[in-house]
Amino acid sequence: MAGTEGANDRILDLLSDDVVKRILIVADREPMSAQSMEPHCDASLATIYRRIEDLLEFGLLRERTELQSDGNHYRRFESNLDRLSVSLDDGDLAIDVDRRDDAPDRLRTMWDAMQPRWD
Repeated sequence: MAGTEGANDRILDLLSDDVVKRILIVADREPMSAQSMEPHCDASLATIYRRIEDLLEFGLLRERTELQSDGNHYRRFESNLDRLSVSLDDGDLAIDVDRRDDAPDRLRTMWDAMQPRWD
């Protein structure tokens, strides 16, 4: 399937990026804002945000919006990658991505997507 092959290639390219690897590692330890990731990633905040958007696109990172008592809110990100397997069989490269999503996570993701954004 051509669409799957393209997505597989993009995921492999994405995971070969050092900033992406650092984002996944720090976001696996605890949910963090992009600003909190900056010292760990050795990259500009703009680059970190671009990589976060790529990771969100492929479901490898989850986004949570946290509201503060003063009415402000901010986004925190956590890893959603559990395991990635790459296999090569008779000339076919296959990638199997296991995400941490479960039913409550999917419901929260849908709920978060329906909420208004004030960026």
